[in-house]
Amino acid sequence: MKYYQGSECTFTNLFVWRRCYRICWAITHEFLIIKVTRDDITFVLQPFGGADEDFPAVIRELKETFEGKPFEMRGIYAETLPLLKSCLPDTTQFIDDRDNWDYVYLRDNLATLAGRKYHAKKNHANAFRKENPDYVFSLITKEDIADCIAFADLWCEMKGQNAEGLRCELCALEEALNNFGILNIRGALIRINGVVQAFSIGEKYNKDMAVIHFEKANPDIRGIYAVINQDFCAKVWTDVTYINREEDMGLEGLRKAKESYQPEFMVKKYTAFISD
Repeated sequence: MKYYQGSECTFTNLFVWRRCYRICWAITHEFLIIKVTRDDITFVLQPFGGADEDFPAVIRELKETFEGKPFEMRGIYAETLPLLKSCLPDTTQFIDDRDNWDYVYLRDNLATLAGRKYHAKKNHANAFRKENPDYVFSLITKEDIADCIAFADLWCEMKGQNAEGLRCELCALEEALNNFGILNIRGALIRINGVVQAFSIGEKYNKDMAVIHFEKANPDIRGIYAVINQDFCAKVWTDVTYINREEDMGLEGLRKAKESYQPEFMVKKYTAFISD
């Protein structure tokens, strides 16, 4: 079985975003093909699984599906590039999709915030705990779902920007919460005076990695983001080595925040523009 580290091919991501991104799938030559439409652009992700020798046949069938017109293949991992280049024409362009690189951290670093490089994070977390000594961290259960959805609605109102993108994210988040007992996901929340003020949801992706799909917290409460991240990693993800916190989507603030946690490595991804 092939070993993948990118967040876009987890079942939960494909399921919860299926409506917003009109996700479709097919299987050919034992490869999983995923088609996505986002921002009115239709593209496919790199084929998953299958044997390398069958890859050229998959590309030929994709070209037939797109009726010989140019199309995009996104989410291509660095290890797949040589295979693609060997079976695609010279006119194919490959570009670095930096905005969609995944940030991967050592779980122990996020759980302990030890060392000088995490000094500022630890200060924020300590300030939160000092100001909120009675905060309650707990696992999400079905009794918490309605409160989490209500908090997510409030969070979107507080952000109040990029309304379409926020509505899409809220739709995906509600899919995850409403199917919490069916999906193979884990979640935790923080309550202050009985009110949900933060939550995080993720899933164990492979033998040594978890992916964090959603993390929401009240931006007006100092240190709460640092604490939900630290507590979730320390108390829930004890069975993994790495935490994948997904991409920054090219958003400057999000990139700065994710870089500040000192990733161990990035899951690099590329886009190919495939012509006949």
